[in-house]
Amino acid sequence: MNVSEVTDPVGHLGEWIESARRRGESDAHAATLATVDPAFVRPSVRTVYVQIDGDALVFFVNTRSGKGQQLRWHPHAALCFFWRGLQQQVNVEGVVDLLDDEAADRLWAQRSHESTLVARSSEQHAVFGDLDAFHARLEQEHDTYSFHRAPRPDNWLGYRLLPTRLEFWATGWHRARPRYLFERAPGGGWQSAVQEP
Repeated sequence: MNVSEVTDPVGHLGEWIESARRRGESDAHAATLATVDPAFVRPSVRTVYVQIDGDALVFFVNTRSGKGQQLRWHPHAALCFFWRGLQQQVNVEGVVDLLDDEAADRLWAQRSHESTLVARSSEQHAVFGDLDAFHARLEQEHDTYSFHRAPRPDNWLGYRLLPTRLEFWATGWHRARPRYLFERAPGGGWQSAVQEP
């Protein structure tokens, strides 16, 4: 990578995701989302599916879940894309805000049919979930939306992460290659640097 030639690191991330998908990486759009619980001052991570929308990364969160509460309280987050077969990784940090309903509905419509039904059936906020009750809800969702798209539930909101920092790391795990860092400049645009392994 020649950092001087990369003027849009978010778009460059999109190219890496698409390359990973074409080269057979399963779940190329999956990333680990890290949030902070300000009440206990501790980090929390889980995997989400991410799409690129202009200069932002967008994903869905159940507002009743831990991550939904944490993003509401502390709107800063990080994402880590990792493609083991390609030995590539990208870390992204930024500020998170809500998508409007129109954008969230558009994003929801791009999810697979099965994932929308599972999302509608899930009660992620439940401390002790009832698996039988979940399967009953999922079966009901299948019956109701067998032949058309399931609408987005009110508690599933779209979030956009506007990156302030991206780090590209294309390396064998012997760690012999540099990392490429992009940070948003105060006046706009990006500042770039190459870091040692």
